[in-house]
Amino acid sequence: MKKIVLNKNWKFKVSDVSRELGKFTKWMSCSVPGTVHTDLLELGLIEDPFFEDNELKLQWISNCDWIYKTSFDLPDEFKSDSPVIIVFEGLDTIAEVWLNKEQIGNFNNMFRRYELDITSKIKDKNNELEIKFTSPIKYAKSLEEKHGKLYVEVNTERVYIRKAQYSFGWDWGPSFPTMGIYKPIYLLQKDKASIKNLKFSTLSISENKAVVEVDVDLEGIVNSDCILEISLSLKRQLIEEITVKDVFNTNKVRVEIDNPALWWPSCQGDQPLYILSVILKNKNKKIIDLDKRKVGIRTIELILEENGENTFKMLVNKKEIFIKGVNWIPTDSFLPRVSDERYRKFFFLAKKANCNMIRIWGGGVYERDILYELCDELGLMIWQDFMFACGSYPEHEEFIENVKIEIIQNVERLQHHPSLALWCGNNECEWLWYQNRDKDITKLPGHKIYHNLIPNLLKEADPMRPYWPSSPFGLNEDPNDQSSGNTHQWNIWSNWIDYTEVIKDNSLFVSEFGFQAPANKSTWTAVLSKDNRSCDNPMFEFHNKQIEGQKRIFQFLSDHLPMTCEWNDFIYLAQLNQGLALKSCIEHWRANWPRTNGTIIWQLNDCWPAISWSIIDSDLAPKLSYFFVKDVYSDQIITIIKENSTININFNNHSKTKTICGLLKLHIIEQQSGKVIKEYDKQFSIQNCRNNIIYKVPIQELRNSGDNILIASVYNENDKLLHRNFYLEQEWKNVNLPEAKLEIEFTEESDTYVSIKSNTPTFFVDLSHPHIKFDARGFILLPGETKKIKIIQNCNAQFEPDNIKVYSLNKYLSS
Repeated sequence: MKKIVLNKNWKFKVSDVSRELGKFTKWMSCSVPGTVHTDLLELGLIEDPFFEDNELKLQWISNCDWIYKTSFDLPDEFKSDSPVIIVFEGLDTIAEVWLNKEQIGNFNNMFRRYELDITSKIKDKNNELEIKFTSPIKYAKSLEEKHGKLYVEVNTERVYIRKAQYSFGWDWGPSFPTMGIYKPIYLLQKDKASIKNLKFSTLSISENKAVVEVDVDLEGIVNSDCILEISLSLKRQLIEEITVKDVFNTNKVRVEIDNPALWWPSCQGDQPLYILSVILKNKNKKIIDLDKRKVGIRTIELILEENGENTFKMLVNKKEIFIKGVNWIPTDSFLPRVSDERYRKFFFLAKKANCNMIRIWGGGVYERDILYELCDELGLMIWQDFMFACGSYPEHEEFIENVKIEIIQNVERLQHHPSLALWCGNNECEWLWYQNRDKDITKLPGHKIYHNLIPNLLKEADPMRPYWPSSPFGLNEDPNDQSSGNTHQWNIWSNWIDYTEVIKDNSLFVSEFGFQAPANKSTWTAVLSKDNRSCDNPMFEFHNKQIEGQKRIFQFLSDHLPMTCEWNDFIYLAQLNQGLALKSCIEHWRANWPRTNGTIIWQLNDCWPAISWSIIDSDLAPKLSYFFVKDVYSDQIITIIKENSTININFNNHSKTKTICGLLKLHIIEQQSGKVIKEYDKQFSIQNCRNNIIYKVPIQELRNSGDNILIASVYNENDKLLHRNFYLEQEWKNVNLPEAKLEIEFTEESDTYVSIKSNTPTFFVDLSHPHIKFDARGFILLPGETKKIKIIQNCNAQFEPDNIKVYSLNKYLSS
């Protein structure tokens, strides 16, 4: 198989002719892959789309039609007697393709891969390839006019076009409906027979054996001359090798593997990846084609009923896994800008935050291969939505046929990944219909896509993996009912309910919940002029896309913490409030295990600099809340629950180690003085993976001589702090704390560290520097305790210790 990428000599221009667009009507150089917006930005013809309110000034781009063109020669290595195929991995979105002034294709789905045989149309020299992109807005609106307006949240026309739905704007992102060649284009020449698709499934596992199945689909002329050689290897050691002599277009081979190395989610074991190799040969043993995939041996089940009761739990290799997840949205409004390294950094941060699942949300895209490969390596399971979100979808024949091909292509591309845990039909379509239109969800336009089309396709394409029709969804009339299936908890935050009310939630599994906060200070410097960096500035508020989102920030902040509008203090306090909210919710659901079997935070990331629900901002800088999540997603945590006149100290263990021995230390702190007025130590040993009450404190202990603060710390056998938590009966805004005197020292080892020490209990310590990051933020310091923090430094940044600013809640609560 020969492959030549067509990524050179591309030019583009607007196809609309008007006086206002004159300078854009001449051919301009561009990058492929790319988008119109990024090409214009690279040429200096538009300003940064993310700066202040430039979004409004650039809407004209998406309302115009654009043309891309290039020229190329037929490669010398291509044979004259074999077909020439042109492959479009991804065109965004409505594209008319011309080769040598002859139309060869008309495409309308950015989620599909298109292949065309151009043998009869290609020349040896000077082939002219031209792609005409129609405005996605004009196209979608024309279909809406033809078929009728459907019930849709955010820009009703968007559902008529198979394009990333978030690009039309969402409550966390701007409206930039992009156009362009966003994935590679290449020429391909195949042999008479070739490997079309390769699938791998684990059928069963036992104590010392696994049964797996390899499916090999071939295309072209497949006859008795063909031989398939299939092998599995691990760490360069050949494990199994099979030769198939009776070869057909569809081939299924079952393999028994002794003592298999099983793939496990993060924190539950290793992630061994076998190399699956398939070689297609002729009778002379000449290689015709070959394909290799990294695969993992594991089983996964979604359990919906247990002992006559509804549940919603994941079993991996027959073991229950409490899901600690985050939702993923596209990480840029302009997809071709996202590098492999950017994906790598995000998912390493997710793993470091003790996550074990990523939910790829249905308003974005089926992601690039690199994302799934990283999740395979890191042990991050994937909940994969199909690309339908928050609305009704058409059901006319052309739309359904388009979607059918889209689903088959993407399932076949992704099926072999061990990290892929569950397919889900859509995001919130049934739930929003139920809430706003009709209690009968079967009347939802698009219902047959999620409840008939997709599950029937999966029976053939991927029968071993669980499928769930929607998120949220359950067995009750209300798709978001807490008594079955999974839920989205948006009463908290979006419906103005405070996070303290989470104690009323009894969900089986929560796949969306969240709390907003602004991006880090350093992220705003590139997108807000200095005069506009204030918490009540319209340009700052423009970057919060939720209706009344800023009002919620201020209301919930004033409910819990001291208020200030000073820029630096506001960002610290708003991020702290987000962290406390996520901590409270996750602690509740972990304490509610085994009824509640998982949580997936909305959201991990942003697509632009924003005030949003993300815990990592668009500059790849973790917010303060990220460190609260990292802490509460630890395998072993303390939860503190008041029960009548007692405060119960619970130890929650979700590690792969069942037996835990440790030391609990309790400190009761007098608020205003910061003195430790009582201290308790208790050794404990736990033999199971459940919530265990390891100590009870009478509530009166905290009320003697005023309102006091309880700090609980658990240390392991090596005196390493495993987890720390706190309890108080007041809101923090009503607490008096002593002023903290902090000592900071720097040490140069293999890495640079900062050590910080305080003379008094210091709450939610945060360190800030314009050019460097820290691997710990938001922690509690006890008197005399030293915290050693690693400095994560950009190699090009100048590290100036004097520029480190230290924040703590004590600063705002000391009299």
